[in-house]
Amino acid sequence: MRSSGEFSKVYLAIGVAMVSISFASIFIKWSESPPFVIAYYRLGFTCLILLPFLVRYGGLSEIRSFSGRDWMLVLLSGVALSFHFGLWIVSLSLTLVSTSVILVTSHPIFVAAISHFLMNEKVKKIAAAGIVLAFSGVVTISLSDYSEGGSNLMGDLMAFLGGICAGIYFLSGRVARQRVSVLPYAFTVYGLSAVILMCSAAIVGDELLVTEDREIILFILLAIVPTIFGHTLFNYALKKVPAHIISTSVLGEPVGASILAFLLLPGEVPGILIIAGGCLVVLGLYIVLNGRDKGKYETSETSAESDML
Repeated sequence: MRSSGEFSKVYLAIGVAMVSISFASIFIKWSESPPFVIAYYRLGFTCLILLPFLVRYGGLSEIRSFSGRDWMLVLLSGVALSFHFGLWIVSLSLTLVSTSVILVTSHPIFVAAISHFLMNEKVKKIAAAGIVLAFSGVVTISLSDYSEGGSNLMGDLMAFLGGICAGIYFLSGRVARQRVSVLPYAFTVYGLSAVILMCSAAIVGDELLVTEDREIILFILLAIVPTIFGHTLFNYALKKVPAHIISTSVLGEPVGASILAFLLLPGEVPGILIIAGGCLVVLGLYIVLNGRDKGKYETSETSAESDML
């Protein structure tokens, strides 16, 4: 039986991850590199940073022992993550940060349905109500952008498709993390995604080598803050709690990103619908994270250090 202290650790990790991923859109907006280049440098630097820890905790030997099923799940996660990043980063050049981030995090209902009906992780009625409330906040915020039309709508569509890919990423990660430790899982998924995104950049004719100091610093910040302290902490928590809780937690990103965009980016002033929607998202998140049934989320662990975090 997992102690309340262990659950506090998991939900602290989720909280840190929610704050950390909110910085991603700001760093991306500041960058002058093409979308695919930003994405593969972000993940490439993440792998370089994680590599010493992977070696230190024996992660390379675990990767070599992956079963065929493990590799299939890693492949699915890696492809989904690469499409998620690619579509979302392009959308940021076409629409507001607030709208892009909101739509790219519109996957909780999809994830909750799959978790409930196919993964035997029952979604409690109170949690379902919180998911619907949070998603209604997402819809409310997105309504503020449709009057703009044109490129904004194309950016909205790409962000929404990126959100579907994120849902697949979380669902496959939930299954994989029952067998694979967090560092080997994250390293292989990020590495595979980096390769796919680099090939995509080459195909569209982007310059692959970036040498400007400012861009390199932004790539490193993207690797450390929203990826290691964001995605990787979510991947850590995926072993402990169902995918729909992690998926819903990501809805905190639009609120944080909108606030940061207002403070740090010119012309990114949230309207009344964005503010109202943000309040609905926060309330929905509170309901989901406090309506959990801890006893239903117990999973076996091979050892206290099995997650190598």
